[in-house]
Amino acid sequence: MPLFKINNLNYEVDNKVFFKDFCLEIETGEYISIIAPNKSGKSMLTKIICAIIPTFDFCILDNISLNKDNVLKYIKEIGIVTNDIKNPFLFKKVKDELKYPLKNLDYNDYQINKQITKMTEYFEISDLINKNIDDLTESEKSKLLIILALLHNPKLLVLDDAFNNMDDKTRCFMLEKLNELNNDGLTILNITSNLNTIYDSDKVYVMDKYKITLEGELTDILTKSSLTKMGLEIPYIVDLSIKLMAYGLINKIYFNIDELQGDLWK
Repeated sequence: MPLFKINNLNYEVDNKVFFKDFCLEIETGEYISIIAPNKSGKSMLTKIICAIIPTFDFCILDNISLNKDNVLKYIKEIGIVTNDIKNPFLFKKVKDELKYPLKNLDYNDYQINKQITKMTEYFEISDLINKNIDDLTESEKSKLLIILALLHNPKLLVLDDAFNNMDDKTRCFMLEKLNELNNDGLTILNITSNLNTIYDSDKVYVMDKYKITLEGELTDILTKSSLTKMGLEIPYIVDLSIKLMAYGLINKIYFNIDELQGDLWK
């Protein structure tokens, strides 16, 4: 039984069909990426999965079918980071923002402080705890949004282009931390147009015009010429690897420039 399932999703607005018979299954502990160009349905799919757009019984998470009777039970098991909210914060201070979701879940003060300390130390933002959110960099704000989504220990973390506003160093750090959490059992769904964020995926789906057009292992998907035709940008190191493979100089795709250089010079 998969942890999460979309079962024949059909969604239309004003007689315009967006999703038709859309299906997806994610097993517990999987790291799944859905890659898609802009305006192909990424944000709408995220909102449907996370109960922001109301649907009826198309999504099932940990045996909880998403409908108006189960919505509160359902959203307690999910963490969400969206990319299209102009001002996603409710409070002035970082600490108050972190406390709020835990208070809503009836954590007591001891539990709140313990969880905030644990998460801020793990993601190395303890120095930001007493800052004003307006004083944070875009990378720090993006980092905070992911931490907020993880505070209540969700069973499924859904990311919608969550790394777009991060600098390279922060993005690499956060991807490493999320991969660690995934190895410890967190199930992750990364919906993105940024192929630099999918290297830890167990499986990759390609979505275009509200449909899954390809699915497979990471390296198989990255070699598909159709990605660039869709407007997706192949990461430089991957593109270089593919070209070097064509010349017989290497025999696999690399995601790290140092590892590629080591193979070429061995």
